[in-house]
Amino acid sequence: MKDYQLNKFKHHIDLNVRFMDVDALHHVNNARYLNFLEESRIAYSQEILGMFKQIDEFNVVVARIEIDFLQSLAFHDKVRVYTRVSKVGNKSFEFESLICAMRNDKAVPAAHAMQTIVGFDMKTQKSIPIPEDLKLKVNSYETDI
Repeated sequence: MKDYQLNKFKHHIDLNVRFMDVDALHHVNNARYLNFLEESRIAYSQEILGMFKQIDEFNVVVARIEIDFLQSLAFHDKVRVYTRVSKVGNKSFEFESLICAMRNDKAVPAAHAMQTIVGFDMKTQKSIPIPEDLKLKVNSYETDI
């Protein structure tokens, strides 16, 4: 299995797999991983970037999500989602996330995801530049962009 270097990730959230997350095959349905990623992106944005405290403050959209499923998650698994901003561009930035099952106090990678987020003006329905203060916050928190 690829080494995902957990030491690159400073931020994480902990979640529980709920009954509603499990499908007929008795593992977490692949669509639920998107929910885990969304919760982690929002937590990172609120806690690290000081953004999105209110719903009307959302000025970004998800443009792309790529997920590599590595191992299944099951009902009652404790899940830790590690998230970092791995790249900042002019109008977009990229979140990298690692969804892990916590087993015997060890993070076991279950999925790796890359998510492209684009600055967006809801009124004009057009992309907008990422604010400079946001770029500064990311660069001061993340050490290897």
